[in-house]
Amino acid sequence: MAVKRKTFTNLPDKHRKPKRPPRVRSRESTRTEITPICDGEAKVFRAKPSGDVWQFEMNIKNEKYEVGGRTKWLRKSLRTRDLEEARRKGRELWMETIGKLQSSQPIFSPTTSELVNIYLEIKKGEVGINKGYQRYQTIRTQLGWYLEFVGTEEKITDIDRNIWDDYFRFRRTHKPEVTDMTLSNEKSVIRALYRWAIRLEYLPQRYLPEFPPLSAEVGRRRALTIEEWRVIYEHMRSKEWTNVENPKMAEQRKFIYWFVLVLGNLGCRFGEARSLTWHNIKKIQKVSVDGRNETQVTVNFLKSQTKNAKARTSIGRRGDVFSTIKRHSNFTKPTDYVFVDNDTGDQIGREVYYKHWKSMVDETGIQEQSVEKLTFYNIRHFYATQRLYSGISPYLLAKMMGCGIHYIWKHYGQIDVEKMAQDATKKVNYDKDGMVVIK
Repeated sequence: MAVKRKTFTNLPDKHRKPKRPPRVRSRESTRTEITPICDGEAKVFRAKPSGDVWQFEMNIKNEKYEVGGRTKWLRKSLRTRDLEEARRKGRELWMETIGKLQSSQPIFSPTTSELVNIYLEIKKGEVGINKGYQRYQTIRTQLGWYLEFVGTEEKITDIDRNIWDDYFRFRRTHKPEVTDMTLSNEKSVIRALYRWAIRLEYLPQRYLPEFPPLSAEVGRRRALTIEEWRVIYEHMRSKEWTNVENPKMAEQRKFIYWFVLVLGNLGCRFGEARSLTWHNIKKIQKVSVDGRNETQVTVNFLKSQTKNAKARTSIGRRGDVFSTIKRHSNFTKPTDYVFVDNDTGDQIGREVYYKHWKSMVDETGIQEQSVEKLTFYNIRHFYATQRLYSGISPYLLAKMMGCGIHYIWKHYGQIDVEKMAQDATKKVNYDKDGMVVIK
């Protein structure tokens, strides 16, 4: 499936090799000398356009390379004017090519779009095995930017290996709000594409892209403050939020309010919450926490729904939200989506979430107090921060959020430092002998 993106008309061209005009070949009429090699399976020749330099040619007799019912020809300069040297190099190239054909290795360099399409087909086949569909969609988007940068019809072997210093500048030119985190992820995906191409011998190792360093602290999305969280959910539960003329918009805003509550109390990712069906909701029960009655929910995420393609169970507060959604939803069968378009039964579209989130941000003015752009993902960080402050085990939190323990320490280690600082500055009582009194 071809990767299609909006085409920019003002792309910088200096990072691409200038295209040569197509060479008109009339093989036999322009050739001055022809010497068969390898029992006539290949030949070395001189031609007028190449002067005294010997060229190599062989017919690739393989169905994979048939074009319009005709087989393709492999031609390559041998970079020598000596006939014996040309024969030797020609025989080596013939044997190398035969070996590649026998082991199903590529003979011709694909274009960038061909390479990306092959790679995406492989990644799509991994959905449900070692990655989720949302992860595949992200890779496809990231490689779309790669194609914008290098062009879609360039041979991968013709791309200048020194262009990568310009990639981050190119991205910020066309999308100034792109974060360092996004650029770092794109860099990793592009390098993974090239490592795969090198492993399959489409490219030699020297083509592996080297990017300039980003800032030492990659821009991590911060957690919402308690005040910001309160502003968001209080506005979204108000009559002002749903008091709009369009009934469909009012319905969407209700579902998105419930969606935000689930993110804040379950800590799942945006795509994971969108994909929830009623089959995932395993238990809703009343519990007592610190003397208060709460409604707890148990959710089983399937591996096909998670970013890392690993099934997990999460337990969160506000199970009553799911009961409320069920009363208002027209689609409550086990296979129906929780966050649903009540007219069609489809998932609520991403663009609908983003549109109403932007409306909330504009209506509350909450963005004016934040340097960083606030998104749904900030709610996940808010959840993690609050749970750690409440004393949950980092290991258990990692299991609930579907990430590694290293990720928790890397992103939220400062919370332990703050808690230790609080403990270290507590007032200490001493007995008459000067010993600390532990209460």
